[in-house]
Amino acid sequence: MTSPSHRPDRAFVCLSHSPFMTLPDRSDTGYEYRAAVEEAKKFIGDFGPDVVVLLAPDHMNLLNRVRPPFTGIISGETLPEFGIPRLELNVHPVAKDLFQDLVTRDVDLAVGEGVDVDHGLGLTLTQLFDDPGLVPLVPVVVNAIGFPLFPVARARRVGEHIGGALRAYDGKVMFVGTGGLSHNPPFPEPAPGARRFTPEERAQSLSGALDYVDPAWDRALLAGMADGDAGCFSRLTQADIDARGGGANEVRTWAAAWAAAGSPAATFTSYEVVEPWITGMGVAFGTHARSPRG
Repeated sequence: MTSPSHRPDRAFVCLSHSPFMTLPDRSDTGYEYRAAVEEAKKFIGDFGPDVVVLLAPDHMNLLNRVRPPFTGIISGETLPEFGIPRLELNVHPVAKDLFQDLVTRDVDLAVGEGVDVDHGLGLTLTQLFDDPGLVPLVPVVVNAIGFPLFPVARARRVGEHIGGALRAYDGKVMFVGTGGLSHNPPFPEPAPGARRFTPEERAQSLSGALDYVDPAWDRALLAGMADGDAGCFSRLTQADIDARGGGANEVRTWAAAWAAAGSPAATFTSYEVVEPWITGMGVAFGTHARSPRG
């Protein structure tokens, strides 16, 4: 690692995802969101990251039995689901140094080796990159669905630690947060002993899922990012999130990724409610230029 220079070498992309977008009977919609993803891909290509730190949720697969708040992935593959191919993650060597540094900064970080990561990470990886298996990746899985959930403000603090730990890395770093915004997927509420829904429980959950989608709440978060309001996520309470559905807990990935990049004002935001996907679909991105002191 060498000393940083003054240039725009940190950037972020935050975006919603929904596995429903991959289903044939729900694919012919979400055009505004899909166009925004194409803008994000162009932004990433123009930025040319040397490392992509991807913070993503898990849906009770990797974190089914043990649920640390943050898990750094040293090696693994994508879980083949929702049309996502099985891909070996191209984990960048800087990941090991980052994970060690985070532990010394008192971040309670677990690590995973030889693990499968589900669509929380895999879907966004294949959306944003034409050659997802070649992306120089630092994957971090965030517990945003299983008991116990940590405060959103902590996601921001951990993101700041991630950014700080990479401050001396002399290369372009892209921080990606994926999940959210308001939505209530067919999963049980976080609680000890929670289990997956039966088909009947799943159908009942889906029947009322749109009641949780709150465009005003989603747009307010995007406006906060456009204003560079670093506290727009950390001010959220769990009650705020619960009213917008269990999937809204995934905004923790947004909070961490944006904070890691220095919380710069988003230069692009887009938002669309896609009812067949039962989700408020948002996209935001921007860059940050470090000072000579980092």
